[in-house]
Amino acid sequence: MLWLGLFLPHLPIEVFLRTVDHGASDSHGTAHRIARRAAPQPASDHRSTAGPLLAVCDHLRVLQASDTAQAFGVQAGMKRATALALAPGLSLLERDPMLEREALRQIACWGLQFTPSVSLQSETRAGEANATRTPALASQGLLLEVEPSLRLFGGLDALITRIRTGATQLGFASQIACAPTATGAWLLARHRDGVSAQTGAQLNARLAALPAALLDSARPHLATLESIGVRTLRDLVQLPRAGLARRFGKALLIELDRAFGRQPEPRPWFDMPLAFEARLELLAQVENAESLLFAARRLIVQLGGWLNARHAAVQTFELLGQHDDLPATRLNVRLADASRDIDRLTGLLRETLAVTRLPAPVHTLELRCDEITPLPAANGEMFPVPASSREGLGRLIERLQARLGRTQVQRLLIAQDHRPEAAYRIEPVDHLPRGGAGDPKPPTTAVGGALPRPLWLLGRPIALSERNNRPYWHGPLTLLAGPERIESGWWDDALIQRDYFIATDDSDLLLWIYRERLPDAQSHQGWFIHGKFG
Repeated sequence: MLWLGLFLPHLPIEVFLRTVDHGASDSHGTAHRIARRAAPQPASDHRSTAGPLLAVCDHLRVLQASDTAQAFGVQAGMKRATALALAPGLSLLERDPMLEREALRQIACWGLQFTPSVSLQSETRAGEANATRTPALASQGLLLEVEPSLRLFGGLDALITRIRTGATQLGFASQIACAPTATGAWLLARHRDGVSAQTGAQLNARLAALPAALLDSARPHLATLESIGVRTLRDLVQLPRAGLARRFGKALLIELDRAFGRQPEPRPWFDMPLAFEARLELLAQVENAESLLFAARRLIVQLGGWLNARHAAVQTFELLGQHDDLPATRLNVRLADASRDIDRLTGLLRETLAVTRLPAPVHTLELRCDEITPLPAANGEMFPVPASSREGLGRLIERLQARLGRTQVQRLLIAQDHRPEAAYRIEPVDHLPRGGAGDPKPPTTAVGGALPRPLWLLGRPIALSERNNRPYWHGPLTLLAGPERIESGWWDDALIQRDYFIATDDSDLLLWIYRERLPDAQSHQGWFIHGKFG
C-alpha cells in the first residue's frame, strides 16, 4: 500500500481566511471588516497591507496570525493584550473547533474523487502548552490510500500536484508526504512537505531522523525522554522495548510499530454523503452579489470533487445567501445539459450573480445539490467531435439564460401539422437532448408537402390583386410550381382550404403564394402571399 498524508498546518485560521479575496482588498482594509465575529477595534496605522489584519486565539493567547498581522509583529503564543498593542486594528477571533471539523469533512468529501479510501486525521490537544506557554496546535488533515489510483491520475507526482492544487483552490495550505504506512505518511507530512518514502528501506531512513515530539504518545513524556538523550525516533527504537512499555506505556510502542509497518493499523473510512450540502461562513458581511463569487467558488470546487467521486454530473444546483433578519436569498442555477466542469459551473454562477440584487448583506453561503445524473469520465479526442460542439452551444445558452432570463431564450421545434402557420412551435430551451432513449424526439422535417416550403413566413398573409387572371404584386407573377392542396384544421376551428404555388416576379424573387379554394364570408377571396424564399 501507499499512503498520502495531507497535513493542514494553518487550518484554525484558514477556516476564516478562505473566504477573503486578497486581490480585492483596498489599502485601508475596508473589504475585511469583521462585522459579526469580533468587537470593533481602534483604527490601525497607515501601513498598507495585502490582507486582513486577523489573529485566532486559544483563550488568552494567540494561536495563529495572518500574514498581515505577522508583519506587525504578532506571533503565536503572544498574549492578546500584547498583540493589540503591536497592531491596534487587529481583529481577534476565538478558535472554532466545530468549524474546523466541518472544514475537514468538506475536504474529505472533495478528496474522495482521488480514492474511496479516505480517513480523517484529527488529534485534539486542547490546553497543552510547551515551556514557552505557546498554545499547542491540533494536527488535522487526511490520510489517503492511493496506490490503486496512481495509474488513473498519471503517477504519484501528478496525483500529488493535483491534490495540492485542489487544496489551494479550497483555500487551504497543505503539507503532503507519502509512505507505505498511514502513520508513517502522517508523521512525515507533519515534519516537512514533499517527503517521499515508497519502500521499506526509505521509510526506515526517513522516520529515524524525525523528532520524537511528533509522536502523540511520546508528547506527555518529552521532558523525561530529553533528559535521557532521546530526541529522535532512532533514539527511541534503540531503547529496550520492555523498558519503554513499562515506563511510557504500550501506546508508544504501538505507534512506533505502526509507523514502521511492523503492526497493522485499522482505520475508519470517511463515508461519501448521498446529497451535497456545504456551508461557508464569510469573514465579513457582503452587500454586493458579485462579490460572493470568490467564496462561492470554494464551494463549487468541493461540489466538483464530490461529483467526480460519484461519477456524476449536475444540471441544477442552488446557492443560498443567509441574512441576519430576512429569509435567505435563493439562486437556482440551471445548466443546459449536465456537467461537472468547475469552470463551467463557476462561469454560469458569475452570470447569475451579475444580475442579482441582494435585499440585505450576506454572512453565510450554502451550496446544495440533490439531483445528479450519471456521467462517465470523458475520453480525450484528437479532433473535434459533435459532443464538443454541443457543449459549446450549451455554454452559450446557459450564459444567455443567466443574463436575459430563462423564458427569453427560445428555440423553434417542428410540429406535426400540415398548416404552415402551425407547423412549428416556439418554446424555452430547457435542456439539450442527448439522443438517449429517454429523450423526446421531435420531428426533424415538416409533414407532407409536394413543394418545398420557405423558411421566411410572413406573420400575416398579404392579399394580392389579380390582373388578367394572374396574381399581381408589384407586377404580374408567374406560377412555377404547384398546386399543393392543404385542407386541415377542422378539429380546432381553424380550418384552411388552400392551393399553394411557387411564383416569381420580374426580379426573379421566389414567392410562396396560395389561393383560397372555398372562400367564405370571413376570408378574402383570391390570392395571398405567405412566404419568401431566400
